Amino acid sequence: MRLKCLGGFGEQGRSALLVEGKSCFLVDYGVKKTVGEGILGELPLEDFPELDFIVVTHAHQDHTAMLPLLVEKGINVPIYATPPTKEFTITYCESWHKSYESHGLVPPYDKQSIYELEKLFVTKPYFQEFEAGKGTLITFFPSGHLVGSAIVHIKDEKTIAHFGDINFNDAINPEPYLDFDAEIGIINGSYGDKIMPKELLEKKFIENVTSGRFNVLIPSAALGRGQVVCLLLLENLSKIDKEIYISKSIIENTKRVLKYPHYIKPEAIGMLNKLVDSPYFKIIDESKLNDLVEKGAIFIAPDAMLSSGPALKIFNLLKDKPQNKIILSGFLAPGTLGRKLTEGKVSINAVLSLSELKVHTDLADNEFIINKTLSNAKLILIHHGEEPKSTNLANKLREKFNLDIRSPHFGDAIII
Repeated sequence: MRLKCLGGFGEQGRSALLVEGKSCFLVDYGVKKTVGEGILGELPLEDFPELDFIVVTHAHQDHTAMLPLLVEKGINVPIYATPPTKEFTITYCESWHKSYESHGLVPPYDKQSIYELEKLFVTKPYFQEFEAGKGTLITFFPSGHLVGSAIVHIKDEKTIAHFGDINFNDAINPEPYLDFDAEIGIINGSYGDKIMPKELLEKKFIENVTSGRFNVLIPSAALGRGQVVCLLLLENLSKIDKEIYISKSIIENTKRVLKYPHYIKPEAIGMLNKLVDSPYFKIIDESKLNDLVEKGAIFIAPDAMLSSGPALKIFNLLKDKPQNKIILSGFLAPGTLGRKLTEGKVSINAVLSLSELKVHTDLADNEFIINKTLSNAKLILIHHGEEPKSTNLANKLREKFNLDIRSPHFGDAIII
């Protein structure tokens, strides 16, 4: 069996893995969100033979945004995913296409290819094994990261567990299902060998939000992080003395998530309905931003990396005054304004705070996964982590478990 790292190994972004066994197939095909002169995103490799099918772990752009490019190149094979992943993949691809236009760049694929992509999706629920092609059997299990996100369990020449993006104790998504084993594991290296204590991080985040600054901007994705941030604020309203303004897209996506009650935690349904109906969250009217900033408020808006969108407009209104605060809460891609701010390449007068919220697996989580499902694995690969985080994680886990645990890089091929 041959595995080819087409993207997302030794880096965070453009996740894409080619598997050649009984069948030849891709797991994910996303974009690396880098921003530079004339550049918006780096693409995975196209180094693969004729495919039998594609399988998608979840909808985020770093796992899906280049799927329309494959369609445009004439690849017409089934794309397997859960029902929420299908819906939100199309939305994310449309958004990525629009972002090229907003930067004055030519998109890498025509918009029509997104609609052609939608026709190729074959949706499957969690826990239902199905034959994808040439005797390859696949099952989707909950991964706890995003509505519909999946651990992909593959039975081919060898058994593979591709964990995609996985998270424990998420407020919205069901706990990862780990009652299986596999000979090959692909696990998440976003945090390297760090421990990310969820409750402590959330406590510090709320302290940051309620620090007394006049305006607070929290750039957040409209699906996922946006809902998590809003739910945290809902739980801590007694500590908040400002009006809260959020992008309409956060509410719209919350309503769409609620269409899939079987893919979220039962207790999350009430919380998300409360978010939709809450009088404490007011929708941002971009035509009145100057007036809102003059009064002082908390703003939650995309995009999370300050590349574009309403968050960037609000940032430009807040950045020059020291009584304001910008809170960045997640991964920031190279070249984005958010990354430049944290690297000190762009200076502002407003207070800048990096206050992460946990959305992936940390060292302790990965140790638990190996103990539970991969203790007899022949090979474990680290993906979805920038260097040196990936190598640090591989070294730490190899030292503890005495297994073949590697941190391959972009373009590497592994035969097992």
